[in-house]
Amino acid sequence: MTCPRCHADFETRSSSCPECGVRLVRNVSGVMKTSAVMIAVAGEQGFYRSVQEVPEPLRSQLIETTSSANSGTIVIADRAGKDQITQVMGRREQGSTPEPRVRPGPNRLWLLVIGALLILAAASLIWFVFTKV
Repeated sequence: MTCPRCHADFETRSSSCPECGVRLVRNVSGVMKTSAVMIAVAGEQGFYRSVQEVPEPLRSQLIETTSSANSGTIVIADRAGKDQITQVMGRREQGSTPEPRVRPGPNRLWLLVIGALLILAAASLIWFVFTKV
């Protein structure tokens, strides 16, 4: 392991750096959530740290446009964050009900049988023609 403070290399069994004595915390994970809102309207630009900072006339327009079908969310994550998102999405998909399988109706079943018989008849005719020559 390498100490984040003095960059000394040492065994990972110890809970502090043998060189500078800094206490080490392992397996730290967390979520850092930030937002940034940039609005450009009528030649003017504004940059805000949250939706709540956006002035009211623009905020209502922002909320209206971002709740449409054409809006989306961008998530930036490292490998561990990607794994966590994949697990959460997998649990959501497992909770949804599967679509029922469509069984072929009686008319479609007959079409399949007739098609198979026509292919068999054509193959027999071709075999018969080439074996008599």
